[in-house]
Amino acid sequence: MRNSSQARALVMIFFVFFSGLIGTKLFADGFIIPVPKPGEKILPLTVKYHRVDVKIINQVAKTSIDQVFINNHHRDIEGVFIFPLPEKAAISEFSMYIGDKKIEGEILDREKARRIYEDIVRKLKDPALLEYVGRNMFRARVYPIPARGEKRIKISYAEILKAETNLVRYNYPLNTERFSLHPIKEVVISVNIDSKIPVSNIYSPSHKISIRKEDEGKARVSFEGKDIKPSKDFILYYSLSQDDIGISFMNWQETKENYFMLLASPSYVSKKERIMNKNLIFVVDSSGSMSGKKIIQAKEAVCFVINHLDERDRFSIIDFDDGVETFVSKIVVASKENKNKAIHFVNDVEDSGGTNINEALFQALKMVKPGERPNYILFLTDGLPTVGVTDTAEILRNISRANNLKSRIFVFGVGYDVNTELLDRISSENRGTSIYVSEDENLELAISNYYEKISSPLLSDLKIDFKGIEIKDAYPRVLPDLFKGSQLIMIGKYKGEGPVRVILRGKVGKKEKKFILKNQKLVKEEAYDFLPRLWATRRIGYLLQEIRLHGEEEELKDEVKKLGLKFGIVTPYTSFLVTEKERLLLDAAAPEAQAAISARQVTGVGAVKIARATQRFKAGERAAEVISQKIRYKKDKTFYLKDGYWVDSDYKEGSPVKEIPFNSEEYFRLISDKPGIALYLSVASKIILSFKGKSYKIIE
Repeated sequence: MRNSSQARALVMIFFVFFSGLIGTKLFADGFIIPVPKPGEKILPLTVKYHRVDVKIINQVAKTSIDQVFINNHHRDIEGVFIFPLPEKAAISEFSMYIGDKKIEGEILDREKARRIYEDIVRKLKDPALLEYVGRNMFRARVYPIPARGEKRIKISYAEILKAETNLVRYNYPLNTERFSLHPIKEVVISVNIDSKIPVSNIYSPSHKISIRKEDEGKARVSFEGKDIKPSKDFILYYSLSQDDIGISFMNWQETKENYFMLLASPSYVSKKERIMNKNLIFVVDSSGSMSGKKIIQAKEAVCFVINHLDERDRFSIIDFDDGVETFVSKIVVASKENKNKAIHFVNDVEDSGGTNINEALFQALKMVKPGERPNYILFLTDGLPTVGVTDTAEILRNISRANNLKSRIFVFGVGYDVNTELLDRISSENRGTSIYVSEDENLELAISNYYEKISSPLLSDLKIDFKGIEIKDAYPRVLPDLFKGSQLIMIGKYKGEGPVRVILRGKVGKKEKKFILKNQKLVKEEAYDFLPRLWATRRIGYLLQEIRLHGEEEELKDEVKKLGLKFGIVTPYTSFLVTEKERLLLDAAAPEAQAAISARQVTGVGAVKIARATQRFKAGERAAEVISQKIRYKKDKTFYLKDGYWVDSDYKEGSPVKEIPFNSEEYFRLISDKPGIALYLSVASKIILSFKGKSYKIIE
């Protein structure tokens, strides 16, 4: 095994002979730098899979990585393995295995690592590795990597995770988009949390994760991707709380605006613990347009929900076409006998006639009874109101008058003939949600999946008060109930100096419960820099709904465009941010959606596409990001490709810039003198960047 000086020499040999491959993307995370013979070019290594298993026990995290690299070359090759360590991680141990053999390596501090990263940038003339400037590095020799074969590498390290107030943050350096020649066939991250203090909120601003709470102090989190190029680090937050409802608060301060996020979720609830029982009324469209596959799926979906009702729940069913037929005239307990009768009723439903939406919902609301239970209506339709009251405004007024007990109405719109304005206003004005299912999607799956989210209510009629700050533009505007396994994510802007005190009130039956988060200091924490783009995503969803339901006012349209441009969010008004091919893949920017919103169409393909996009913006748990050849994101900044340069969205056209040649001594001096700027310079070699009050133009 070579010593550290020999390993450094090995890296430099690579630089000398490989500098001709300008701009070639070689890496995975960790990555292997192949060592060529003089005058030889080596095909880049590719990654077969990247699996990460994380075990966090009382804030001590052990991360185990399993990667397989593929050598595309005709001979055995040698390489240097480099692994950028997580930022600010206090590594307590690090081990690496090739097969069963433990490999010696070295951990370099950030200053030594920075020089190596910068040297690679100098030789390859590619700034991508500046992403990792400021991080420590693990480095080791790998030999042999067999010709046309594979090399499996296992790594593990342990670190202590800090808790800021009640929030714990875990970060895994997964950003490999710039370093991988081909997509990675499989990326899997599994995190197991085991804590003496109960775990409440779990949130990732970077990836769409699945969460399963297994006990009050145990949770399993996972992410899986196929044939992808990971474009950002994996970040996970979880909070610790002894309360039945855990509350967490985080904030991000800017020069002009301040942003906050509030997370609230129930602690672990076992199957044996009692949850609130509910009243549930199905309103099912069986008009002629539902014939065929749609009515079959609708029946199967309703039967699924009926079979999953708790025996203490109460329910009924309304079947409507141009008339209305009820399973029973009032809600009944979900006994085995009543559920069997209900399934027979559903199976006997036949599709025919018109669509009497007004009468169907009016009858459903008449069944609702006052009491301790929350009332939910699941309304399923595929058409327009054609019988009885058909005027949108009148239907909404009638529902408003009838819904004096404030039942939540969840709407499922099927196909492209639905009146999206009517359905969205029914749901939004009655504290529910609209879900749109296209004709080629599985309606049963959509309804059954959604029912599982709302099947177990724990706290209803939420209200939140903030002390110490004044909030504005907070979303969601209407707070949902909290269900078993659910999580409230509120994001908005604030003014004030704090400390912050949050009071969450809600009802369990008729009894009001109160949960308090005390003495949250406002901090300048870079880890929360995702908040502005996440807020912009929610704000755009709200504005698009206002435009769709109340008209395309110039002021609202301009704000959507302004937010879209600043944060790189594709909307019907910023669809020029993506290529034509990319635009066709995005509902929000599809030509039909643009035409629909401009013409205020309420039915048709475009209307449904924009309705679905609006709901995604409004409900987004992560900031809206789109993979585009014209857009790149880096932390809190967005860059656009203009005339060959990647331009910071914060840069004002015509503002003075300081020109600095890429790869020059002045360039690397800038990196050294301005901590934090290297991260943004990693975007490209030709870039215009605004950083701490000054603008820089990196030229070639």
